[in-house]
Amino acid sequence: MKKVFLTLLSFAFCITLSAQSTCLPDGIGFTSQAEIDAFATNYPGCTCIQGDVDIFGKNMNSLAGLSQITEIKGDLRISYLSAPDFTGLDNLTNIDGHLSIFGGRNTSTAGLEGIVRVGSYVRIIFNQLEDLDGLTNLKRVGLGIILQDNDKLVSLDGLSTVCYTASVIWICDNDILSDISGLDGLIENNKVTSIRIKNNPNLPICEVTPVCDFINREGEAEIANNAEGCDSQEELCCTLVEVTDEVFIYSDMDKFVDGAGVTTKLEVPMFPSDATCNDIVMQGYFRVTGASCESDIEVEITDPAGNPIFMGNIFGTCNGSGSSHPVGALYVVTLPIPMATNVEPGDWTVTFTDSNDQNSGDEYLVGFVSLVADCAYEICEDDLEDRSDEVLEIKEVLLYPVPANQQLNVDYYVEETRLVMYEVFSTDGKPALMGEEFVVRGKNTFQVNVASLPAGQYYIRMNENDSELIQTKPFVKM
Repeated sequence: MKKVFLTLLSFAFCITLSAQSTCLPDGIGFTSQAEIDAFATNYPGCTCIQGDVDIFGKNMNSLAGLSQITEIKGDLRISYLSAPDFTGLDNLTNIDGHLSIFGGRNTSTAGLEGIVRVGSYVRIIFNQLEDLDGLTNLKRVGLGIILQDNDKLVSLDGLSTVCYTASVIWICDNDILSDISGLDGLIENNKVTSIRIKNNPNLPICEVTPVCDFINREGEAEIANNAEGCDSQEELCCTLVEVTDEVFIYSDMDKFVDGAGVTTKLEVPMFPSDATCNDIVMQGYFRVTGASCESDIEVEITDPAGNPIFMGNIFGTCNGSGSSHPVGALYVVTLPIPMATNVEPGDWTVTFTDSNDQNSGDEYLVGFVSLVADCAYEICEDDLEDRSDEVLEIKEVLLYPVPANQQLNVDYYVEETRLVMYEVFSTDGKPALMGEEFVVRGKNTFQVNVASLPAGQYYIRMNENDSELIQTKPFVKM
């Protein structure tokens, strides 16, 4: 009998504990520090509150009296908190309803580290919070995140562990907010129905995962009055694709002035900040114009800031004797630039000088010099489609105006940089004009002076240097 009595007593005690742990089905409100401090005495063992919890904290300096609470089945609403932080709620792990923090004077979210789940909204409005670091263990927010009028909030890094939310993301009127990358962990956000990012004057970047996913699904987002870069929906979000381009920059050059050399500028284009450009090669096209053939040319390349990138010499292009490389002949130099660095945008300076200076008068004529590099970077897929429209489709010679009078314009497309020689001849096959042009990859336009030709029918034949490709096109001279 005694054993049965002890068993029944133990069972009754367990029921009592269970009843005490789940409590306050109608919720509870706190308006004074005394009520906070008395909670553990008035509700011993009350760890899971069934209803809402309202804390009007205008005269409160501590929430330590609430340390036994582990779960709230309703909402947790904290307004005008005077305490420095939320210490005292450290054991709270789950809120089935809203977490609303409004009008607080505290600058820290310390004390909220235990919260893992909020079933409805996280609403943080009109507070002095500097960060959300106290929410670093929050994983799920059922319906949405609303952050508004938090004048000291700088970033959302404290939300970086949140992996799910649905319905809304509203970030509005936060004066110094400059970074929302903390939302990038929100990958299961295909139920988001509304996004507002407005009136955050120091926020330049909104391209975070949930925002871009929503926009790519053609959701109606309100994005306005933020810093440049996040000032409209059109400014953001794209599907990034990796591109490797052969960058080609070239500059026409003049002949050397004896002893002084020649300098040219290469305008290197702007690439995204993560672009990596390697295998940089300089190509120069030279012609000997002096009385003999010598080959010792110094090359110096500097970046836009004037820092030296490369210095070296070009040797042996004449094979050691003047007759082996006659005056007037063209030769090409390909010079790998020994570096593995990103190409900095701006004007690179390339200077050629003749270190021997044995000839009298002008010695070398430089047709043009180029830099070629393989650059890898990411761009928007839409931009990639736009760039495809720029691919030149002119695969043959186009002549205009026809009939020609003074100048004949020639549009010519080539796959790679080369020297093109042209010949103009009459219908009976007699040569009338000859010339050559350096052309670069893509579309080229150059002029042929036909003013001296008698009126009549002519042909122009294009012959690419070191190539069997020959094209002949007719034209009429007025």
